[in-house]
Amino acid sequence: MKKIIVNDYGSVDVLQEVSAPKPIPGKNDVLIKVAAIGVNDPDVVMRKYGPFPTMPVELRPTLPHMLGEDFSGIIERVGSAVTKFQVGDHVMGYAKNGTYAQYLMLDQDSSLSKVPAQLDLVPLGGLYLAALTAWSAIVKNGHLQAGQKVLIHGGAGGVGSMAIQIAKAMGATVITTARKQHHVYLKDLGADQIIDYRTENFVELVHNVDLVVNLTGAETLAASYQVVKAGGRLVSVNGVPDEKQAAAHGITAVYALGDVSAEARTAILHLYEQGKLTVTISQTYPFTLAAVKQAHLDFEKGGNQGKRVIVFDQAPANLQQDLA
Repeated sequence: MKKIIVNDYGSVDVLQEVSAPKPIPGKNDVLIKVAAIGVNDPDVVMRKYGPFPTMPVELRPTLPHMLGEDFSGIIERVGSAVTKFQVGDHVMGYAKNGTYAQYLMLDQDSSLSKVPAQLDLVPLGGLYLAALTAWSAIVKNGHLQAGQKVLIHGGAGGVGSMAIQIAKAMGATVITTARKQHHVYLKDLGADQIIDYRTENFVELVHNVDLVVNLTGAETLAASYQVVKAGGRLVSVNGVPDEKQAAAHGITAVYALGDVSAEARTAILHLYEQGKLTVTISQTYPFTLAAVKQAHLDFEKGGNQGKRVIVFDQAPANLQQDLA
C-alpha cells in the first residue's frame, strides 16, 4: 500500500511517498480501506516545525512520522475477537498515529465510529477533528448554554464553522470574526453578527459575552479578556491563555484540545445526521504526493473556508494545480 510520511520537518518537500505492506489485523483490530482524510492545521504545523510545546508527551511522534488525524473509510478485515464492527461497515474516526495511507489498522476500542452506509464518506473524512475540537471549546470547556452569547474568532475555517453550528444548535447567539469575503457563508451557517477583523475592532463592538472561543493568534487572544462578562469563560484552541489576566477580569480561561470521547463522537454524529452540522468542502485532492503537497500549500495561504479533503481513488485530473 501507499503511504505519505515525513522524515524531517520543513517545507512540503519533506513529504515523501513510500510503499508498505498492507497491515494484518490482530485479534482486536480492524483494517480500514480509507475513503477520505481531512487536511488540518496540526498537519501543517507538525510538518513545518515538529511536535508543538502544548502536545502531550505521549502523543509526540518520532521520525519517520505519518501525518493526519481524521478519516473515513470501509472496514475490509476484522480480527478474531472483534465484536463492535463487521466487514463492510462504513466508519469515521480519529487516528493518533496518522492517516496518510491507503489502509489503516485500529483497535476496535479506539476513536472509531460506525456511520450509516447512506452517508457520503467524503465530507465525513473531514468532520471529526474540526468538530471534536469545536465541541471541546463550546461544550466540554466552554459550558455554553441556551440563551447565552458566544464570540468565535476565526469562524470561516474548519473548526470555526463547526463551532458556529454547534453553538446555534445549542440555542446560543453567535458573534464571529472573519474576512469580508466569508460573511455570506457565515450568515448561512447561522452567525447572528459578523465582524470584519480587518476593518473593525471587535473590542469596540462586543461586550459582556458569556464565552469567547479563540481560534486565531496571540494578539486576538490578548484582547479577548475584556469582552467576557464577569464569571464568563475564555477558551483558546490557538495559544495558552494568561491565568493572571483572566483572574484580573474575573473570568475563567483555559486551553482546549479536541474531545475524542465516545460521548462527544456520538453527539457530533447525531448532529450531522440531523442536518444541524454540515461540512463545507472548499476543495478535494487525490491521494498523490503532488496533490498532498498542494493541499498543504493551499491551506498555508490562509483564508480557508470550510475544509480541504484528500479523497482516495479520485482521479488526479480533478486537481486544480498539480506540482509534478
